[in-house]
Amino acid sequence: MPPILSVYSEPNDVKARLTAMGLTDQPLLHAAQRWYLSWVSFTANHPPFGIGIAAWMEAVAALREGLLPIGWARSDEKNYALVIHPNGSMAINVATGDTGTGRPTAAVSNKAPKGVSTADAISVNQVQLELDLPVPDMPHVRGDDGPLTWFLLLHRADTEVRCELSLPSQISPDGRITRWQERIMLPSIPLDGADIEIVAPQGPDFDIDVKRKA
Repeated sequence: MPPILSVYSEPNDVKARLTAMGLTDQPLLHAAQRWYLSWVSFTANHPPFGIGIAAWMEAVAALREGLLPIGWARSDEKNYALVIHPNGSMAINVATGDTGTGRPTAAVSNKAPKGVSTADAISVNQVQLELDLPVPDMPHVRGDDGPLTWFLLLHRADTEVRCELSLPSQISPDGRITRWQERIMLPSIPLDGADIEIVAPQGPDFDIDVKRKA
């Protein structure tokens, strides 16, 4: 079994790796904050099945709002929500991670099983990374060419939100990611009772109208 190629957890290493990818942690953490705030904004009167979907949608929107002004592009092909690097070399998907998320020495996977589109994206990752790993027997919707698809994994713990940007290289037949080529640990967001400040992304593409509630 091929080992994980790299795990970045030291702040300087994380910053350098993200810089090499044309990123900073700010838009990634902004997405994590919006994801968490969507979760906690739900009450007992909301239908429970919608909480996870609404939070995920909010995180995807926040990530796009942070990256589109610097040249990234959104893609919803086959209803698979991605944001794609300006040169087309990589894409980012948002998913809820399990308890290993943000812990560099722990095994990590997606919390909910993924389907054909994720399996297909990971098979493209394998081709691009020249890995000889088994792929689940699923119908593919994309060819071998395409961007490397990274996952922004988000996890709510009792005292913090943990997140990481990681590159999957293998998925099991039941839709669980079982191997990663890279994992980049992002700073955790402490949940200490203090308010989380959400700063609207700056850019010409967005005009945010803020109004006082009646």
